[in-house]
Amino acid sequence: MEKKALVDHTSQKEENEENVFTNFLLNTGLYQPIEITVDNTSDLADLIGGKERIDIYCPECKAKRIFYSESISYEAEDAKRGLYKRPLEEVVRSKVCIYPNGNPFTEFPEEDYRLMVFKFFCSKDEDHHLDYIVLTQGNKMIKIGQYPSVADLSFPELKEYRKVMQKEDEKELKRAIGLFASGIGVGSFVYLRRIFERIIVNASKKAIQEGKITEADFGKSHVDEKIKMLSDYLPKSLIGNTVFYGIISKGIHELTEKECLEYFPVMKGFILLILRQWEQMRRDEEEEKSIQASLSKIASKITKS
Repeated sequence: MEKKALVDHTSQKEENEENVFTNFLLNTGLYQPIEITVDNTSDLADLIGGKERIDIYCPECKAKRIFYSESISYEAEDAKRGLYKRPLEEVVRSKVCIYPNGNPFTEFPEEDYRLMVFKFFCSKDEDHHLDYIVLTQGNKMIKIGQYPSVADLSFPELKEYRKVMQKEDEKELKRAIGLFASGIGVGSFVYLRRIFERIIVNASKKAIQEGKITEADFGKSHVDEKIKMLSDYLPKSLIGNTVFYGIISKGIHELTEKECLEYFPVMKGFILLILRQWEQMRRDEEEEKSIQASLSKIASKITKS
């Protein structure tokens, strides 16, 4: 197919609104479905029409880039024009007008579009692609493939946090992401909980060393109590969201695979947020020590002069 020039389209949505289908492509594992409804058909039309942009890591550039999507067309026919390419976006939007109170979308106009590839191109180099493959069944879409994989897109980000997380954390976070990408939800939660527990333990070691808490008090406390005890040693997001541990534990013991897969992107995002804030705390502490040392040197020189 001939490559088209990338165009910065303007969506009918507000700039800060999230497209549920773009989010579906980026943040779900394989074989996860999404239902097409009256309320989200406009989002689907935007995606099919090439109006979506995503800010994501480019494995080829080895940096975050803006990716533009490509519109999808199909071959239509009429008496005057014969065969011609019609934007599939138009068909999707017309369904909303025809069936405003019913099922907005039951099948694509051509059998060829039962399987669709959503293509995204890097704004720095159009030869760098992200491809997502979906299967449509009735009014549902199922993600059945993508390249690069979820893991390929996620792993490079972990390098930023190596100074605040142990090698075991990185290894188990990769395992969690890999399990999620393979459609295994409960197993992915197990690794996230182990990482979370290790974050709490590591913070406690510093607090015990500095005499802020005792090992005995820490050992007999519940998780939410431990987080309060370590408020000076943990990122603010963790302190303000003690429910995380309850959710992740319930996922392991009570939730279904489907529910765990649905919630995984948020749970992983929370772990990464903690690591990001902890890394910032480390940098601030390092900068503070450097400035204090420099001030001491200046003060010493002034006193001697």
